[in-house]
Amino acid sequence: MTSISSPIDSAKLARGLLDAAFDAFVLLRADGTIAEWNERAVEIFGWSREEALGRNLAALLLPEKHGAVLSRDLQRYPLGRLGEIPGQRRELSALRRSGEEFPIELKMAAIEEGEEPLFVCSLRDISARKAAQQELRETEQQFSTLVQSISNYAICMLDPEGRVTTWNSGAERIMGFCAEEIIGQHFSSLYTEDDRKGDVPMRVLRQAQRDGKFAAEGWRVRKDGSRFPADTVIDPIRDHAGTLIGFAKVTRDLSAEREAQQALEETRQKLAQIQKMEAIGQLTGGVAHDFNNLLTVVIGNLGMAQKASAEGDFARVRRALGSATRGARRAATLTQRLLAFSRQQPLDPKPLDLNRLLASNVDFLQRSLGEMVAVEAVGGGGLWKVEIDRGEFEAALLNLALNARDAMAGGGALTIETSNTFLDEMYARANPEVTPGQYVLVGVTDDGVGMTKEVLERAFEPFFSTKPARQGTGLGLSQVYGFIKQSGGHIRIYSEPGEGTTVKIYLPRYVGADEKSDEAQENHATAGAAAAETILLVEDDEDVRAYLVEICRDLGYRVLSAPGSSAALRILEESDARIDLLLSDVVLPGGNGRDLAARAQELRPDLKVLFMTGYSRNAIIHQGRLDAGRAMIQKPMTQRELADRLRSLLDAEPPRRKR
Repeated sequence: MTSISSPIDSAKLARGLLDAAFDAFVLLRADGTIAEWNERAVEIFGWSREEALGRNLAALLLPEKHGAVLSRDLQRYPLGRLGEIPGQRRELSALRRSGEEFPIELKMAAIEEGEEPLFVCSLRDISARKAAQQELRETEQQFSTLVQSISNYAICMLDPEGRVTTWNSGAERIMGFCAEEIIGQHFSSLYTEDDRKGDVPMRVLRQAQRDGKFAAEGWRVRKDGSRFPADTVIDPIRDHAGTLIGFAKVTRDLSAEREAQQALEETRQKLAQIQKMEAIGQLTGGVAHDFNNLLTVVIGNLGMAQKASAEGDFARVRRALGSATRGARRAATLTQRLLAFSRQQPLDPKPLDLNRLLASNVDFLQRSLGEMVAVEAVGGGGLWKVEIDRGEFEAALLNLALNARDAMAGGGALTIETSNTFLDEMYARANPEVTPGQYVLVGVTDDGVGMTKEVLERAFEPFFSTKPARQGTGLGLSQVYGFIKQSGGHIRIYSEPGEGTTVKIYLPRYVGADEKSDEAQENHATAGAAAAETILLVEDDEDVRAYLVEICRDLGYRVLSAPGSSAALRILEESDARIDLLLSDVVLPGGNGRDLAARAQELRPDLKVLFMTGYSRNAIIHQGRLDAGRAMIQKPMTQRELADRLRSLLDAEPPRRKR
């Protein structure tokens, strides 16, 4: 069965289309009266269709000034002409029924209806658009005011080619150009000549466009040609379609910041120097009492020896000299500790048994910490040996002990334990500075107040201290850390508030050949000179030189002496006598021992050299150890120490002549 659709009522269709429209549609006659009025017109203007029909649109909806213009346009329209009235899309004000005035957009088109033309008016309420435009203008004005008020940053806008389009007051202050001088110019004029030659300005724009941002520090140029350090950020600006419409460029002058950093660094260096001096002063003050007591022992016993010698009481002479010698050795130990604390001496690593070393230091630590702290050393069985500088390790141990004492204000216990351990690959991955292998562990534990996480993280920082002003320098742990690292070891601190602190020191196991034990070295006979061996002694201090001449001659050596480099070279150049070894101080008037040794070995290629020093900053120290082929003995020295070192050098193979 075929269905036949009924014809569409065109009048109803037109009515439906008008009422469904988003705009108000009004049909006007040539005299301006309303012939049709849709539902949207009712919503916008407030007049019902019945109320609007037959009324004059200009009188009903438009203010007087706009109504007169509309009436004139309708009267000017020529009869018989169809289509849109030229120029009739316009914005104007309209009136709601309530009398409220609001903006509309009007568009008219003419249609032919018999002899009289009709006009279709499309009226759109643009209140929201106008409000948005006004808000945008206000926002832009506020933004412009804000940007112009920023004087610490140079802010400008660039077009896609890099020409300046806006310029704020900060840019004028920093760069020196006023807006009239720079707007329209290419921003590359703000870069150095070298940057422009290298096409840096355009490369940064390309990078900003590619990566979405460019940020870097560099040198920029002011109007007067002066250069200044700057931090620059460039962002690309794109429209809603993603098309590049320009760049936003922000530049910050770093001159004041760099000057402040430099001043701060200079101040920090001065403060560090002051703190170092204070640290040395504190340590020397701490040992001054013991040192003066030791000098009293030395000087007093030497006086007693002189008196007893005059009286012929040689047994008393020997007792007095023995006491003086022991006092002098203890004074030398104190001096070594002072040098070790200030890190002003080279490391002299030797194989050591830490169990024996700790046992010999317990009494000293107990005296140093006082009766309120109980010191206990627990040595591990079968402990491996380590190769370290004994004096430096003892100084590090003392630093840790003093820190522990300060953490136990009301007294407590300090326990020092040793054991063998192995640091594996997994531990090394978590601590990249560690080399996997066998280590000797030294644990120093106190039951003091402990450390917070924040303090623990900064414990090894130089000059960081939690102690009150003038009660700590912050150098102790940093020096311990430096020594352990210099010895190839590892150090960790474990601590919690109220739970005490454990410092664990890991020192690499020594696997080389053992040297003679301390007891063996003390008991073996002093080695003297072989037949006709001659030493050239160079020492500027007259008393020290006389003492060393006496020791060497007592050992059986023939001795030639000189107070400095010039006199020593004259002996080498003018004397035909055999000279087997040069024994020279490192620091000499008008030169140094290294230069003297180099010249001496040019004159006599087989000459052996032994350096002496009471200092540590000398020319033969390299990264804390002696240079290869260089031998040194530390002042003060005993006759046995000098004898052993002389003999070991003289019995060694002669030095090879450099080619």
